[in-house]
Amino acid sequence: MTTLLFSQHSSNPLEVASSDPRNRSYHKEYHAARKVNGPRNFTSEDAGDGSAHKDLEDYRDHLAKLYQSSAMKPKPEEVPIMIDLDEGMEREEDINSMDCPQDMCDFDGEEADEDEVEDADIDAQGETDEEMTIHLKPPEEQQEIQLEIANLVAAVPQLSKDYKFVDRLGTGTFSSVYKAIDLWYHTKWDNTPWHGHHPPHSSAHHQSVPYPEGSKVFVAIKRIYVTSNPERIRNEISIMQDCRGTRHTCQLITAFRHKDQVVAVMPYHHNADFREFYRDLPIAGIKAYFRCMFRALRDVHSRDIIHRDVKPANFLFDPRTGVGILCDFGLASRIETSTPAHAACFHTPPSRRYPHGKPRSRNEYDSELLKKMQKEARQKSSWPSDRVGYPDKDTRPHSKANRAGTRGFRAPEVLLKCGQQSGAVDVWSAGMILLFFLTGKFPLFQSSDDIEALMEIATIIGRQKMERTALLHSRTFATNVPSITNEGISWSDFVEKQNPSLREVRRPDDQYYPHNVAHRSLHHSQPPPSSSPTSDKFSGSSSPAPVAFPTQESHTRDVENALNLLESLMEPDATRRITPRDALYHPFLADPSEPEDDDLFPHPFGEGVCGKYHYIDKVTKDPYVLVNLDGKESVRRLVAGEGIAIGKDPCEFHSKEIGLQQ
Repeated sequence: MTTLLFSQHSSNPLEVASSDPRNRSYHKEYHAARKVNGPRNFTSEDAGDGSAHKDLEDYRDHLAKLYQSSAMKPKPEEVPIMIDLDEGMEREEDINSMDCPQDMCDFDGEEADEDEVEDADIDAQGETDEEMTIHLKPPEEQQEIQLEIANLVAAVPQLSKDYKFVDRLGTGTFSSVYKAIDLWYHTKWDNTPWHGHHPPHSSAHHQSVPYPEGSKVFVAIKRIYVTSNPERIRNEISIMQDCRGTRHTCQLITAFRHKDQVVAVMPYHHNADFREFYRDLPIAGIKAYFRCMFRALRDVHSRDIIHRDVKPANFLFDPRTGVGILCDFGLASRIETSTPAHAACFHTPPSRRYPHGKPRSRNEYDSELLKKMQKEARQKSSWPSDRVGYPDKDTRPHSKANRAGTRGFRAPEVLLKCGQQSGAVDVWSAGMILLFFLTGKFPLFQSSDDIEALMEIATIIGRQKMERTALLHSRTFATNVPSITNEGISWSDFVEKQNPSLREVRRPDDQYYPHNVAHRSLHHSQPPPSSSPTSDKFSGSSSPAPVAFPTQESHTRDVENALNLLESLMEPDATRRITPRDALYHPFLADPSEPEDDDLFPHPFGEGVCGKYHYIDKVTKDPYVLVNLDGKESVRRLVAGEGIAIGKDPCEFHSKEIGLQQ
């Protein structure tokens, strides 16, 4: 087995225990029942005996009550049917004989000593609950997961020595992700590089807190399918490597390649389905959501990387702790600063001074040609429907540009095939998510192709703005659809029409951040079940002060600020769209009681106050730092994630205690 890109360790993640009361209640009730009734196996012959399943049916009813009482319960019409976990299952000895290593797939734990079970029930942070989540799934799915894990372990044998798989987190077109316990976090690996060095007053400090000795540490193991393009795999891992040390992004712990199998290991983060909380999350929780998101985007964009697939499914947010993590860099790309040879846009490429580019001056393009293009497009807009269409044999050269992303989240410049895209495409996608929160509707746009997507946007912003946006990218926009008005409406008006009760004050749900006292009572010495904000998690107080409920005045102010931010995020002109940094300083997200974001910003390698002592070797491309120890200068080779200066402070190698004096 060879290690890909990394040289120090092969493992380990944030220990995240369950914040879902269903898991804890399930586990305790399950073992309490076993303690009273003892173990019992059912065969397929027992299925017809109603009395034989009496205890199981009672427990199923108990589970149903847990779902009904849970703060994260689905809407009434979506309450899942509870399934008999033993129905249709083989005998226990048949299951144990499956081709699945016992130490990797021991999901039941039924042979555990009763005292150990009791200890597990009260285990700190509910660790065992996370280990038992597979039991909340139907038996058929459990067997499917066990077989998948057995197949993965057979394909990459090294995994069985370092990890214990406990569940599957999800599957996609290019990969599957599994939850596992890192068996050697406390004894074998050097986890410092991926943990980073975020200061205690940073919202990302939880990423840097090591786990208590003896605690279970969960990881997310991503198996990238062999059908994936090798360059795509290399690009994803390379980008995740460069994003080490960034805030609120999923950190790459390590990556393995064994023959044709590629596996990436990342921290596990507890999160909830966006559809379960987006209608009920308090305004303060929405602020926390976007503070995390824009901190992640600011850090990623500063490394000349575009995520390209920002959406709720790729932002792991725990509404109980108020912490989110940007994940899945499978479609991410480097920012392209060169100018396309064909159909160049009328704006500059992104730069440090202008992260989203800027419009070119009039002497840099043919303004007469531009006027001619616009005039022809407007004439076509007045034509009858029988004259609308494409040339039968179109001889015009085809425009090529990166269209990666998810339907309904693509920015106008992506739909118009702009060849000089910037991080603005991620900002537009973030604006779409804010639109879901404010309208209380998800999804909103569901076009089947790029033309329909442009029409959906034009229906709101109007013909004029869409024409100007198209011209900025050397395109024209023409339509004779009568419902698209010339002026359109503002995004604020659109929200108010979709959600007439937007300005009504609702009493926040005390199960959600920041009104969830249980999670605000966590203190510094103990990592949270997933992640929690610094101001709450590290306060050291066992009885945090209650959070004031919003008043009509404060709610109105928050709504106005949110709508104002929405307008800036959903600006169709990419060069005028707000940047993630400016979004963090917007009145809706800025918090005068917290440090400025600039003071907590992790600089790209080679930047910051000690940047002159950092360099990349021209031959090996490895990062190095010049350090001064005991009066002697020496050079040290680093791995990804090390040597990052934060705000005005030097990196860990150049602090006053161990390195060069500033």
